[in-house]
Amino acid sequence: MNDKGLTLSPITRALASFALVGFVLALLRLFSVVLVPLFFAFFLAALALPVFQWLQRKGIKRGLALLVLVVFLLIAGIGLILLVLVSAGRLQTGLALYTDQLNARMTELSTAVANSGVNLTALSETAASLGTAALGGLVGAMANAASNALVSLVIVIFFLLESKRFEGIVRSDAVIGRPMLSQLPAVAGTAVQYFAIRSRLNLITGVGVTLLCLIVGVDYAPLWGVLAFFLSYIPYIGLATAMIPPSLLALAEFGWPQAAIIVIGITALNMLIENVLEPGYTGKRLQLSPTIVFVSFFFWAWLLGPVGALLSMPITVLLVLVFRGNESTQWLARIMGIESAGATKEAITTES
Repeated sequence: MNDKGLTLSPITRALASFALVGFVLALLRLFSVVLVPLFFAFFLAALALPVFQWLQRKGIKRGLALLVLVVFLLIAGIGLILLVLVSAGRLQTGLALYTDQLNARMTELSTAVANSGVNLTALSETAASLGTAALGGLVGAMANAASNALVSLVIVIFFLLESKRFEGIVRSDAVIGRPMLSQLPAVAGTAVQYFAIRSRLNLITGVGVTLLCLIVGVDYAPLWGVLAFFLSYIPYIGLATAMIPPSLLALAEFGWPQAAIIVIGITALNMLIENVLEPGYTGKRLQLSPTIVFVSFFFWAWLLGPVGALLSMPITVLLVLVFRGNESTQWLARIMGIESAGATKEAITTES
């Protein structure tokens, strides 16, 4: 058979590509129970590697640095998981009380507005039910994420134990000679550096949210700080989502002024981080289109569940970096709103 008989038309290639992508997504959906802890582990490993490398730069031997990091991960990870599970359990227990308090606040609002001639009784009842549903859904999502985190933590420890061997594999001649695999070290290095910087900023956000909730007196303040830390990896909507639970609790426990303080305080903190501190670290060189951020958030949440929503930004950034490194897919990277990978890596390396 001649070469002409083997040539596929552009439409056929496009349909085959769509079919292949659909097949891969179906597999991801089918095996999400297994893949979610694995993806979460890779994300946690990307956050732990800079700390591991920093310990070695300080003169600590590799074995001792690994031991220190593993002990820290175990203590911190188990502590965070217990914090989430215990707080979520208590929140679930007190949900009925918070529901009554929210209903009371909404009734007060509808009564005050009714005095001016407008009837908002039905609207206030709907708002109270939505608020309660949001708190209940959050409890389930946090418990799901915490259960996956325990498995992921064990995977991260094994990954760190074999990190030197993995580094040798990706830098070997067998890998470097292959077009796709040869880009893995550069892509992984850029992603790790970016998320290391993002983690520093998220830590400031998490501490700020915790302090604000403590000052106002909102219950479970450390839990909302942890939630803000992780959701801040999602631009535009992450911190906005993280402010909903403490705002609802502030409204239920204290009233509208305290809820307004939470909303205004977290919004101001978000503006400070995103518009003042973040550009100074990354130079706005690794920015995704807001449309892509929104779409990826809901897409990965649908595909992988609550952990997928949390990992939507890391997964999307990694995909964009891979797209940018291949000439045939650079148009996808430009659509998603990224500048040159070289400039991104240079900016991140310089700032870090």
